Amino acid sequence: MSRPVVSRPVVNSLRAAVVVLLLATCGCAAAPSKPTVATSPATSEAQADLVDVSTLAPDIEIDMRYAGTHNFTGGIVEGYDAPRCLLLRPAAEALAKVQASLRPHGMRLRVYDCYRPVRAVQAFMRWVDDGGSQATKAEFYPDLEKAQLRGAYIAAVSGHSRGATTDIGLLQCDITAQCQPLDMGTPFDFFGARANTDFPGINDTQRANRQHLRVAMESVGFANYPMEWWHYTFKPEPTPLLQYDVPIIRSETTMLQTKIDRLMQRYDGDVPGASLLVLHNGEAVVRRGYGRADMERGIEAGPGTNYRLASVSKQFTAATILLLAEDGKLGIDDPIRKWLPSLPPIAAGITLRHLLTHTSGLVDYEDLMGDDYQGQIRDAGVLVLLAKEDKLYFAPGSAYRYSNSGYALLSLVVEKASGMEYPAFLQTRIFAPLGMHDTLAYVVGGPQVPQRAYGHSDVDGHWQRTDQSTTSAVLGDGGIYSSIDDLARWDAALYDDSLLSDASRALAFSPQVKVTGETYQAFYGFGWRISGDLLWHSGETIGFRNVILRWPKQHLTVILLSNRNDPEPYATALDVAKLFMAD
Repeated sequence: MSRPVVSRPVVNSLRAAVVVLLLATCGCAAAPSKPTVATSPATSEAQADLVDVSTLAPDIEIDMRYAGTHNFTGGIVEGYDAPRCLLLRPAAEALAKVQASLRPHGMRLRVYDCYRPVRAVQAFMRWVDDGGSQATKAEFYPDLEKAQLRGAYIAAVSGHSRGATTDIGLLQCDITAQCQPLDMGTPFDFFGARANTDFPGINDTQRANRQHLRVAMESVGFANYPMEWWHYTFKPEPTPLLQYDVPIIRSETTMLQTKIDRLMQRYDGDVPGASLLVLHNGEAVVRRGYGRADMERGIEAGPGTNYRLASVSKQFTAATILLLAEDGKLGIDDPIRKWLPSLPPIAAGITLRHLLTHTSGLVDYEDLMGDDYQGQIRDAGVLVLLAKEDKLYFAPGSAYRYSNSGYALLSLVVEKASGMEYPAFLQTRIFAPLGMHDTLAYVVGGPQVPQRAYGHSDVDGHWQRTDQSTTSAVLGDGGIYSSIDDLARWDAALYDDSLLSDASRALAFSPQVKVTGETYQAFYGFGWRISGDLLWHSGETIGFRNVILRWPKQHLTVILLSNRNDPEPYATALDVAKLFMAD
């Protein structure tokens, strides 16, 4: 990334400030008590070379207090039009290094303030000189009078305005990426001696937490202001004699994120949530979670949360068949009874291609189970039910009807042709080679699902856990758990021959049969629906609704996974995609 060019007026202003300092030190002019700090004429972030820290370290938690009302003034401060952490480039890069050093220890930074426009400092001065409202006194300055804040705490010139100072806290995260602030002895912006970094009256834990923060910050050149445990300035300051008055406004990125957050609003908060991924030109331009992955334990959804994919699993089942065809272990047009001879004679005309394209005519196994079915059915149980069935919906290849039965049988064909259990084949041939380390076909008693999301349904206005049904143990049609992070690796593999050959991908992505009996217009390939340039598939099971949308020609993919029965995610994912579509 190239550095923005600092405009000549900015450079001239800095030179003028330096001249003032030199005159003062050589005795050519009366020496001021402090060096004069000039105000830069820069009017934009680019001119000032202010960098949004979130672009360098997206997992830093941003809690910009002066862009909201939870601060000592009780209101949004002038100059803060958006909750963004801006710093001059050297300071921003150093802060990103601190975040990187904390990650292996399960910690991360929380930012309360960074660059502060001059106009914000002026607003602070007006507040402190106004003896009126003291509504925030109990929280922020309980032991001081408002007038006492002037000078030591609130001054007419702030180091923050020079773009190298930040107010920072420390979070401890567990294995689920659930983070909590460490106890520092006082909240941020507490005016009083207890906030002094080395205040003797705090307990050992609080002292250790402050020390941990200080060591991390000092390791890259940040120096602490002793009166405030949260206050750090990068040394040497890039422009020690230049302050800035560029307002903190919403960038195109933050405006885009606001639009996305609005689309995802139903998933956000203390409700069953979702994880959203947008891949554009090979980059994850959106990668985040909303709401809760586990309501009972209050665990937030995130990029690493694993959801039951439901029918999004079918593309993986199709891929296993294509891999075995490449190996010469089976043929796409093999009769199904070659592999599963217990099927009745009426199934003699059904091929693997028919199963892949939902044109087999097989009866839905769900309709054969009965309301009194005990326990959970598995793929082998589907075969047992179908082996007793002496009718088809239609002659094989003559029509389309979406069939979970067909994909359950395909998983059994994989086991017969490979000599491996279906979950092991997926792991060996797809998940491990692609680095999808947390993805698995879940079997009770087998490996546990890491960072697992639990399904929920809205029952009479209340969310209830509805994670499993009698059909949830069938693997071939919908039993895979995965995350948006792992699915990003899957998506990347679909652009080249790193997993499937060009010929296999052409089969999967070509319109094999027209979809009928549905509310949308599409063709079906092998595990994929095809609508013009869009390749997609949805997945619905009890407590989960998911969708993956791919526009390979635009190198654009949107994946939305949710652990709730409502809303249906296709329309939301499509609206998100439109924000990134080429004109």
